[in-house]
Amino acid sequence: MHDVRPARLIDIPALMEIRASVRENALVALRLSREDYVQALTVDGRGFVCDVDGQTVGFVCGRPSKGDIWALFVREAYQGRGIGSALLDVAEAWMFEQGLDALMLTTAPGTRAERLYRLRGWQCEGPAGPAERAYRLLRPTTTGRPAR
Repeated sequence: MHDVRPARLIDIPALMEIRASVRENALVALRLSREDYVQALTVDGRGFVCDVDGQTVGFVCGRPSKGDIWALFVREAYQGRGIGSALLDVAEAWMFEQGLDALMLTTAPGTRAERLYRLRGWQCEGPAGPAERAYRLLRPTTTGRPAR
């Protein structure tokens, strides 16, 4: 079972460590500061973390102000256990509760993240720069499936 809870400012060092530790979708030319996380978690949106045995192993952050999922990262040792899906469940639901009709995100092609988004119904909108693709998820219909 995954313990997903709202992220707190005290979680930021763990979030930064998780983000810096991944091999796929690694930051290359950009360095995110603590202030970037504070902005994303408290001004632009909200984050959620997954704890396993008292350790934060993954996080997601959605920004209704920008209509996007800003981040979704899981420690490599915990990937493939449904943590990313559990985090996305909470973030997507919260974002749609904020009144958005569509969500956006970008990810590198050929990654586990891209496969996860496609399996969850996110639709590729095309290139988003030289090394990323843009994805969109529409608000679910009454059937529970994303609108097409």
